[in-house]
Amino acid sequence: MTKVCHVTSVHEPLDDRIFIKECVTLAKNGFQVTLVAPGDSFEKDGVKIVGCGERPENRIKRAFSFDKTVFGKALAQDADIYHFHDPEMLKYAVKLVRHGKKVIFDSHEDVPAQIMDKPWIPKIFRPAVSSRYERYETRSVKELTAVVAATEFIEEKFRTRCNKTITICNYPKLDDIVFQEKPFSDRSKQACYAGGISVIRGEKIMTDAMRPLDGYTLKLAGGCENDVIKSNSHPNVEYVGMLDRKGVNALYGESRVGLSVLMPTANYINSLPIKMFEYMAAGLPVIASDFPVWRKVVEQNQCGTLVRPDDIQKITETIKMYIDDPEMAQEQGKRGRAAVIGKYNWEVEGSRLLDFYESLQRGEKPLT
Repeated sequence: MTKVCHVTSVHEPLDDRIFIKECVTLAKNGFQVTLVAPGDSFEKDGVKIVGCGERPENRIKRAFSFDKTVFGKALAQDADIYHFHDPEMLKYAVKLVRHGKKVIFDSHEDVPAQIMDKPWIPKIFRPAVSSRYERYETRSVKELTAVVAATEFIEEKFRTRCNKTITICNYPKLDDIVFQEKPFSDRSKQACYAGGISVIRGEKIMTDAMRPLDGYTLKLAGGCENDVIKSNSHPNVEYVGMLDRKGVNALYGESRVGLSVLMPTANYINSLPIKMFEYMAAGLPVIASDFPVWRKVVEQNQCGTLVRPDDIQKITETIKMYIDDPEMAQEQGKRGRAAVIGKYNWEVEGSRLLDFYESLQRGEKPLT
């Protein structure tokens, strides 16, 4: 049995992409899987989680102490294949290659682009920091066995910089999202958003768009640091807190449209937002930022409306349109659901992950 060790110093042990999708898929298909992560040690769904304790708040302590602890725990697993998930751990990934291991770097984000929007880095220094990181990343991945990218755009940026690449998209699991068959005409006059709530994720856009819509409601679910939103002080907006999967499915089942109006940051423009595909899987039409990658999904499948994130009036009108025309909304939602069943789901991506791992075992170049 091939021993696989996934490694993260940043993400929670039950992270959606790392644990629920990748680790569990591998464990269910004959691999012996360990996940080294912050937190406690335990076993779940055939995966052994090796806890590394609480992750320090201080960045320096994380870089010089905690990351080293994570590496030590990973090295002790003596796995055949190591799968790293954080840029912070790249130097340790290279060390494992030099121990004769097969090592994968999983690039969840376009990190050089992401750095350009980091609020804790002064704007004047961001281009230099981004460029320096990209050079470091290139030197590192050249030594690794392969890079897994969360989008085709990210894979293209790695294609000439590493030995092997493949895209494994972070699409939803079909058994996680309940297709909501309740007629939209019987639902509340409600839109929804589920995910991290922040300015760059459209927090202000959504709340401003709802101001004129008396008699309509936007329900926000997810992590939030804005006390005004948490206190439900915005008109026509209700914050429902953090929801588990059952709660999220119930939220989708009460709503007539899902919002994903992220700001046009360097990282988001070429991303594939998991929430957009969750809305589609639940049978909701989507109101999404008009970014080229998103446009391809929404227009090809006729499952929503694209908007400019700075056009608040258009967003207001579009929310009202979907809520006022439940038959049209439900028809678009059905088309989105069909697209997810046919293509945009983890079952398809999980099969690609397994084929990729098997090609690594055989020493072959995987199909991209």
